[in-house]
Amino acid sequence: MTTITSRFFFLPLLVLTFALHFSVFGESPHNPYGITMVNELYLAICLCLTAFLILAMADEASREIRILMYYCLYSTVVFLVLPAVFAYFTYGQPIVYGLIEERRILFCLGFVPLLLLSKRVSTLQFERALIYAALVAAFLSWCFKFGVIPDLRDEVRSDDRPDRSSIGPFLICFGYFYCIQIWSKGKSPINDAKRNRNLYLVIAAVLLLTLVFATQTRQLIVLCLAFTLFCLRAKAVIWAASLCVLLSPFYLYPSLLEMLGLNIEFYDNTLDGIEDGVRSTTVSMIFNHLNLVNWLPSGSLSLMWQDGFIPYFGEHFFLSDVGIIGTLFRFGFLTFLIIPLSLLVYRNIARNIGTDMQFLYSVMLALFVIWPLNGLFEYGQPVIATLFVIHAMKARHLRSQEKVHERRTYSQLQSCY
Repeated sequence: MTTITSRFFFLPLLVLTFALHFSVFGESPHNPYGITMVNELYLAICLCLTAFLILAMADEASREIRILMYYCLYSTVVFLVLPAVFAYFTYGQPIVYGLIEERRILFCLGFVPLLLLSKRVSTLQFERALIYAALVAAFLSWCFKFGVIPDLRDEVRSDDRPDRSSIGPFLICFGYFYCIQIWSKGKSPINDAKRNRNLYLVIAAVLLLTLVFATQTRQLIVLCLAFTLFCLRAKAVIWAASLCVLLSPFYLYPSLLEMLGLNIEFYDNTLDGIEDGVRSTTVSMIFNHLNLVNWLPSGSLSLMWQDGFIPYFGEHFFLSDVGIIGTLFRFGFLTFLIIPLSLLVYRNIARNIGTDMQFLYSVMLALFVIWPLNGLFEYGQPVIATLFVIHAMKARHLRSQEKVHERRTYSQLQSCY
């Protein structure tokens, strides 16, 4: 009965949770299948589950949940509340609007439904749910590219790249990470059970091709390649050589890329295009502003309050496009304290859960590579929360393998068993 329930109820529910956690159906300018307020609904569910969990938490609460609650508390206070307070003192924006603007931070609470559901399914089912959700996002991306499913947006603001979509891009990336990790080791990152390496390599290739031809986001492609190097290490040379051999026909015959639908003009627009574009202008405005206010914290403004940053910096000013520079704008001189402190806190949280952090380190190092273009703490919470859930599942598995006389004391484990 438990197997039937987990297979036909909890497994589909976990797939849906992964899709919501990574905003597969979240509204955005580049998501043709985004649904209005679905992200806010998911965050509201996470808030309710967290509140119920806190109210129900007693001595029997698992150690992982207690530790990850500190992760959510720290992230919420530092990256949600503080920018709202800074914006209030700098621009006079009511704090509630600042909280709405930085609501993405609340995706850290996504660990709650994921960790609770992980106890209702097997490790293999959890991994399959992650891969299924990533494949659903990839499938929708290809459907949009080939016009199988029409664009559902009322207004399309990406006229320069009409075939580009952004349907759960970080879910596709994370699915790629997981597949490459399994292909590298030949076993599950959670319980070390043997897995079919060739199958996961094929899935990884499908997900990477989706990012290249359908999603068409350079920083995500770089993110996947960086993770591959960090994960494979010694095998990276073989992997790079294999890629060169596979890509050689496209180098000799560039017309093949056009036949496959690759936007060559977009990928030709590399650093020169970026320097002349909006991103470099935003960076310049940020540093001019910091010099003007003596590097004091400025927080962030919401479009729902007096058009946000538009009256101050124009319509093409987006903190989300400049990664760590956007963090610098929000926190000013405090950035040099908050960033190392946050990394230390996150590392200590992971250490307190479990000591084997190979997969976690590989993903975080890859995220560091694209930090200049994508805010790690502000917009990477879905990835970080999922990493902590997988890390907690691995620690839970390792404890279950301990012999009775080797187990730690009740007070040390805080009723983990």
